[in-house]
Amino acid sequence: MRFFQLLLGLGFAAATAGCDSMPTRVGERFAAPQPKLQVFQGSANATFAAAQAALRRLDFTLTTSALAQGKIEARSRIIPGDSLGGARQFTFSLQLSGPAEGPTEVAAILKEGTEGDFRAGPTAAALREHGLYAALFAGVEAALKDGAGAPSAR
Repeated sequence: MRFFQLLLGLGFAAATAGCDSMPTRVGERFAAPQPKLQVFQGSANATFAAAQAALRRLDFTLTTSALAQGKIEARSRIIPGDSLGGARQFTFSLQLSGPAEGPTEVAAILKEGTEGDFRAGPTAAALREHGLYAALFAGVEAALKDGAGAPSAR
């Protein structure tokens, strides 16, 4: 009888071990990801133009571009998926803020939309980590250095 009680107590202790950190991990998993932030030393206009140039270099199509609101949205081409008829597409949402003369903060959120998985249906999820964030910020920095962010004389 004592062995059974000891075994039951050990089982209960093992089952509840680590429960204090579980709500935090579960909450982080289901919470909306925070935007990735990067500060650039260019003016608002130059950084806005550089962000547009960087998105075009990444083969994204601009869907919304409003300098007054500091908002840029772009989508990638549709990429064929692994399953028959499946596809995925990436969408960037950028919010630029800061004084007109700089520095300018760029907040980026990358979402991945997938379709073709018959069990889940179409889904869209914001990505916490992805190489496209680093590629975007490096592209903005390069465009600012190359002068792509300078206003063009059209």
